Formats: sequence, C-alpha cells, structure tokens
Amino acid sequence: MLVGAAGICGCGPTKKAEDQAAFDDGFTAFQAGQWQRAADGFTRYLRASPQSPQRGEVYYYRGEAMAHLARRQDALADFRRAIVAKPPQPIEAFARVAIGNIYYEAGDDAKAVEAYSEALRGPQDRLPMDSLLLRVGVSLQRLGNWTSGDKYLGMLIDRYPDSSWAAEGRRRIRIGGFSVQTGAFASLAAAQAEAERLRAAGFRPILADAKRGTQVLHSVRVGKVRTYLEATYLVGQLTGAGFSALIVP
Repeated sequence: MLVGAAGICGCGPTKKAEDQAAFDDGFTAFQAGQWQRAADGFTRYLRASPQSPQRGEVYYYRGEAMAHLARRQDALADFRRAIVAKPPQPIEAFARVAIGNIYYEAGDDAKAVEAYSEALRGPQDRLPMDSLLLRVGVSLQRLGNWTSGDKYLGMLIDRYPDSSWAAEGRRRIRIGGFSVQTGAFASLAAAQAEAERLRAAGFRPILADAKRGTQVLHSVRVGKVRTYLEATYLVGQLTGAGFSALIVP
C-alpha cells in the first residue's frame, strides 16, 4: 500500500533543518522497517512542527509504524489525525484503508466495512484494490450480508482475475453461509468415524470431498450458518464437546 508514497511528503528546504532531520531520520527508519525508531523520529517532527502543512502525512506514517509495533489504538488515533489534517491524496485514502485493516484484523467487520467504504469513495488508482475488494466482501459475508459481499467479490474477480486475492474470492463467492470443520482426512473411513463421533455428541455432520493437488481429502463439517458470529458460537459448542473446530466458508 505504501509503494510510491515516499515522495508525497512536501518537506523541503524551507523547513528548519532540525525539523527536516527529524523527519528524515523517521522516514529512513520507516523504509528499513525499524518501527520504533521511525515512530520516535516522526514524534520529534510533530512536536517541533505541530502546525506543519505536512503533519497529515507524518501522522499517517507514524500510524503505520505504530500498527507494526502492535500499538493498534495509537495507530488508529494517528490515522484519524491524518484524515482530520486533510493530507493530499492518496494519503487520506491510505489512512482510511489502514483503519479498515485494523478493524478487519480485530474481527470488527462493521467498522471495517465503514472505513473501507470511505476509502473507496475517493480516488482508487493508488489503492490496493484487489485486497481491498476481498476484505470488503469477506466482512460483508461475515455480517450475513451475502448479496453485497458477493457483489464485491465479483468485482474483484472481474477486474483482477490473475490476482492471488481473486483466487480467494472465487473460493468464497456464492457460498451463502459458514460451516465449522472438525477435520479433513485422507481416509474416508477416518472421516466417517469422525462423523459418527459427532452424531454421538448430538451434532449433524456433513461429509464433503476436496481435491488438494492429486490428493482427495474428506472433510467433516457441522452446520451452515449465516453470520460469522453464529459460526463462532458453534465453534464454542464443538470445542466444549472435545472436537477441533475451524470456521470455513
């Protein structure tokens, strides 16, 4: 997402040398993946130049560094500061996508969709559109909005057919619900034995075959529920009964 963003900051020769040095140190560390040093450099710059016209970009970069440091609340705060500062595009859109990513990875799909949708209302030419369309589609599916989810997955498949994200989109489109898998077995007999264990525990198992390379795996699944929350509840029931459980589309 950051490819091509490095030259966006307008820090130029008119800025004080010490402010420029703080930004340069932070950005050099950022490019090297030295996240704490990057955050420290950007913090020094922002303290020295709180009204800088470039503060929106710097908040964004510091937010990315915070996200890599797993300081998610600090990252969210910086991305929001970046948006309020009205930086030039595509930085504002990047900040909205970054907010969406934090919520998506935390499983807060409603907030993820809200942030991603805001990003999609602006210029899209610099955004990671294939991964973005997949995440919007998946979040909508998790919320039980399968029609809208499939719409975004269809856009992904149509626009970026060769993307690895499109391959995942094809796997997820038009599935209509979530199941919970308790195992996948090379042996049909082993899968049938797992199914019997599930029946004995009061569940209704479903056997399905899937090809992985030249091997056929026999998966054992339970349920077909509309939302990810319902699937999570089913996971709890299964693990409580002593079964492994993995939510699958």
